[in-house]
Amino acid sequence: MESTKPKIVLVGVGRFGKNHLRILKELEREGLCTLHGVVDKNSAVLEKLRKSHGVETSTDLNDFLTDDVDAIDIITPTDTHFPIGYKCLEAGKHVFVEKPLTTSYVQAKQLVQIAEEQSKILMVGHIFRYNSAVRKIKELLKDGKLGQVYYMFGHFMGLKDPRLDVGAVFNYTVHHIDIYNYLLDKLPEEVTCCVGYFLQRKDFEDVAFLALKYPGDILGIIEGSWLPPGKHRDLTVVGSRKSVTSDLLNQTLELHNIYIKTHNEQLKAVNEGATKIDIRFEEPLKLELLDFIECVKTGRKPLADGRSALSVIKTAEKAIESARLGRSVRIVENE
Repeated sequence: MESTKPKIVLVGVGRFGKNHLRILKELEREGLCTLHGVVDKNSAVLEKLRKSHGVETSTDLNDFLTDDVDAIDIITPTDTHFPIGYKCLEAGKHVFVEKPLTTSYVQAKQLVQIAEEQSKILMVGHIFRYNSAVRKIKELLKDGKLGQVYYMFGHFMGLKDPRLDVGAVFNYTVHHIDIYNYLLDKLPEEVTCCVGYFLQRKDFEDVAFLALKYPGDILGIIEGSWLPPGKHRDLTVVGSRKSVTSDLLNQTLELHNIYIKTHNEQLKAVNEGATKIDIRFEEPLKLELLDFIECVKTGRKPLADGRSALSVIKTAEKAIESARLGRSVRIVENE
């Protein structure tokens, strides 16, 4: 068991890293952890942090891979996740890494293996597992409220600066891949993917459409892109008895009493209205980092561990292969 207040080092204080910094400082004030240091390549940013937050900083991660540091929180570009994560795990540190875990299945598997060899926590930032709306949907599915799940569809898109390290599949669609895996407690068996390269960057797709097939012929549809207007983070689950729709950003949920019934040997649509489900809004990032801290303290497996993320990376790789080949591709774990 680690100390009751794990010492954590944050690596990367860019756009999303600033959110981690905010939450870690909040948790530190609550006496749950110690933000031991911050690492970033931008020395000017670090100088401001030293003055504003009174925290130790460095441009060199090695300065913090010392015996008194318990865990490393990695919020850096995706193509740096593997080398940084491997170095930290090799040094005997627990690791949180932002999604996606890596840019390849081979690299992801190596991180999972070294974490297990070192008996260290490897947690991945699949943040929607900590979203109150997603958790409520999982509860509805567990209780059989929707009946048999037919299919799910969701969007993760909105105008944003295009990424320079990964395309829409690895940056956006991985969210819903993981949500579907989490809700169903199953892994997809097949993927069909279509992508668009509208900004003329051959290695980085700007929009991706995925169709996943799960055991039991359950379908999962995903659209991800940084091109369209607005900010869309939504999810719909269609069942044989009822369906549910959710705005994941605002954590709202609506249960639709709709279904198809057979009457006089004919199929008839039935719509008996919808009910809004009250959900307590909670910040997913705080719940996520609280889980990480608890796992570091107790050795408990995280809700979003390395092995669950490994399956997401496999699916994302196969999606890109599907788009390249122009056909559906089977997903075989551990191949």
